[in-house]
Amino acid sequence: MVKAYFSPSNSSYFPRIKAENFFPSIWEFTACSWLKPYILDNVELSIISYATSRHDNEILIYLERNGSNYEVKFHIGVPYAQFKCALPWKPGQWRHLCATWFAPTKTIHLYQNGQECEYLRTYSAFESKEVPSGGTLVIGQDQDAPDSEYQKHQSWHGDIAEVHIWDEQLSLEQIRDTGSCEGSMREGNLFAWMKTPMTVKDNVVLSATHLCYN
Repeated sequence: MVKAYFSPSNSSYFPRIKAENFFPSIWEFTACSWLKPYILDNVELSIISYATSRHDNEILIYLERNGSNYEVKFHIGVPYAQFKCALPWKPGQWRHLCATWFAPTKTIHLYQNGQECEYLRTYSAFESKEVPSGGTLVIGQDQDAPDSEYQKHQSWHGDIAEVHIWDEQLSLEQIRDTGSCEGSMREGNLFAWMKTPMTVKDNVVLSATHLCYN
């Protein structure tokens, strides 16, 4: 397997991976990734950002500091939900994170290492509408416009691996299978790590790793 190391950002240098393909319009999806933060010093640590000309946060998943801990925020447009996961986020430790969205019922879930995270609160009301096509997917940064207007305090610092996105809401069993040692490590059909065409920007470093949880 291949992991990507994202060094700290500065005012002109924003390590990121940009997908070169375009999503279709989708009413549901699942996004999964392995994550290892190096230093938990940013207010926000952005994981996945999907931006269109209509809205910069069509999809945004990131860690946000709350006191001495980090919660996970999951945007679908303006509305977002906050979650607290059972395992604390610690420097140098891998965690497997999956987020699912089903627009017809406005259902949103988050899972860490195959366990559902605790829902805390929702800001604004989710709408039953599609995520539009034609946007830009970026890993490791929060876009305030398609592939631009980045902020260093919102950047990921550490390793990211095995990012996969599907155009369906995976079941808990399927999610556990994607990250387990005995699992099939199934690939996303919207985005598949190291197979979907992508561009590595601002010196993201790729190297081999081994990942799974029991």
